[in-house]
Amino acid sequence: GYGLYYLAMWYPGNNQGFSQRTNATISTDGLTPAVNLTNPFVLQHGVHLLSCIGNSEGAASFLGQSPSGVYQDTRAPYSQQFSFDIQRELPGNLLFEAGYIGNLTSKLPVNVGLNYLPASEMARRTSTGAIDTAYYTTQIPNPMAGLIPRNAALNGATIQRQLLLYAFPQLGGPGLNYIPMGKQRYDSAQFKLTRRFSQGLTFLASYTIAKTLEQMQLLNAQDFVLSDPGSTKLVKQSYSSSAQVDIPQKFNIAGVYELPFGKGKPVAGDVSGVVNQFIGGWDLNFNITYMKGWCYPYPNNAQTVPGSAKLSDPAIAKWFDTSKWIDPATGKLVTAQPSYTFRTYPYYFSDVRNPAYKNWDVSMTKYFPIYERMKLQFRFEAVNAFNHPWFTSLASVDVTNAAFGRLNPVQNNLPRFLKLGLNLQW
Repeated sequence: GYGLYYLAMWYPGNNQGFSQRTNATISTDGLTPAVNLTNPFVLQHGVHLLSCIGNSEGAASFLGQSPSGVYQDTRAPYSQQFSFDIQRELPGNLLFEAGYIGNLTSKLPVNVGLNYLPASEMARRTSTGAIDTAYYTTQIPNPMAGLIPRNAALNGATIQRQLLLYAFPQLGGPGLNYIPMGKQRYDSAQFKLTRRFSQGLTFLASYTIAKTLEQMQLLNAQDFVLSDPGSTKLVKQSYSSSAQVDIPQKFNIAGVYELPFGKGKPVAGDVSGVVNQFIGGWDLNFNITYMKGWCYPYPNNAQTVPGSAKLSDPAIAKWFDTSKWIDPATGKLVTAQPSYTFRTYPYYFSDVRNPAYKNWDVSMTKYFPIYERMKLQFRFEAVNAFNHPWFTSLASVDVTNAAFGRLNPVQNNLPRFLKLGLNLQW
């Protein structure tokens, strides 16, 4: 099978200039009211609401503010979905299915900021080899002094040198949204075994091996090519988010089994009606899931030792190999990435993942007939029957934090709980 799908688009433009909010200053000292019911905006300049300026100020619009706009040559994202499946009927009322399923999504929208240091100005160093932070933060005469009243940081007599190196120094933080350059790819091998109901048993079992990759982030802001966004290089990495998409392996089996006890069953099939009321007619329901976790965020500096940080036997106190971040010159952990330097490491690990998810939900039910259409249902449920805790976050990936590399032992799944119930139906 193959399908081409265009995804829905709704990219609203920015209403800056055509929508204006006026905040009332209700007090100047935090105690004494400074407004009245006649005009709560008496402290505003001109004693009235702020007006919408539209585009009347031309190139001077939004000086000192942080406007954002929609990339005008945007495109609708599209998804190519393809699959190949085979089925085979097996003895014992079993149906086996195996297939490959893929999904390639292109032109996904990416948002970028436009104010950043030029690549040629990055990583300036002093004579000792340290990052020359003073070069960037030193106050120098401000050519925009008095011209940007809406932003005090840009309007003073002096200004930090780094702010004048931006592409748009007169703006606080302009952004360009919905640039169609993101990609995402999903590949999976899927297996399924289904048993039609016979001899009191039916189930559906599935096993999936999958990989989801995405390109939705810049490694460094300087990688964005404003003149040709399509040529911008994005980071290829495992898809990691709260959506929990990149699950490399997952097994699930769910079904119903009529226990073989009671009248007409293989065990105690000739029992009397009274005994059958207690041992016969029981159904066992089960839903079992095992799956591997998704990738964790990468620490805030590059490794000093190459290779995988994955441990064969991780523990709560040390979930990945933190020695990969030890500075050989000092024997201590490195510091966080210095400011004004390029990022050279990924946003996510490729193989350090959260613990596997293991869950058993089981229940047993039985109906007790009372009179004609009236019956009583007894139900016993066990959620997370074996009480497997699932820890999904790290305590810290900050190399300067004492909890660096530790697993955060906060359970993110339901603890085991048992439930007994009686339902009267008529």
